[in-house]
Amino acid sequence: MSLKVSIIIPCYNTEKWVEQCVLSALNQTYDNFEVIAVDNESTDNTVEILKKIKSSHPELILDSAPNIYRHCWDEPRTKGLTLATGDYFLFLCSDDFLDESFLTNYMKYVSAAPEKILAFQSPIRSLSCKNEEHVFIGDTSHSYKSLAEFKQMALAACPVNTPTVLYSRKLYEKGLLETKPEKYSGAADYDLYCRLADNDVFIYPAPRWLGYYYRWHEEQATWGMHKEKINYDKLIQDHWREVWKN
Repeated sequence: MSLKVSIIIPCYNTEKWVEQCVLSALNQTYDNFEVIAVDNESTDNTVEILKKIKSSHPELILDSAPNIYRHCWDEPRTKGLTLATGDYFLFLCSDDFLDESFLTNYMKYVSAAPEKILAFQSPIRSLSCKNEEHVFIGDTSHSYKSLAEFKQMALAACPVNTPTVLYSRKLYEKGLLETKPEKYSGAADYDLYCRLADNDVFIYPAPRWLGYYYRWHEEQATWGMHKEKINYDKLIQDHWREVWKN
């Protein structure tokens, strides 16, 4: 039996893109996965679109989570983890989408060493979206060969393509996937990667693009967070610089 993957999709006000996102997850060629969409109190037509998709794809798991923290997906992410039955978890942004071979490509790497690979990331292929136009703007990848190198990079900028990370259930069972949105808002995932590194968890970087399409647009929570007066990235870097100073 192949390893099972749970694709968890936190959803918030993405009526323009959520259908493409969810269908791309449901249409994976991999043979053992589930798709869980968790709404975060959307105020547009996101929920209605999700229900419509479920009417023709009853295997889709739908739920909701309260919207407590600004500019982040931690509440629906946490709820999705309680519903997931997979050996591995992926948190897919509801404004992004996947190539149909994405999971198959991922699991070729992970299945070769499941006891060793507890976290795995890959490059993203970016699309710029403005005035309903979509333009490919290239791939973004991260490369490092050791935890020490990863930590050094993390003190300057986040060395992880957040929505591409695949996590082993073992990390969840050890309590290592908990985040701190109340402290770090939408940058809580950045702190999570540092905490994983501090616990000797290596996030293996794929050497090539494996099928994740990332959409840049003006409505992203990322931009809202960056407009705030608090520099969350610097808070995280300063914290871990102090922890790792020796």
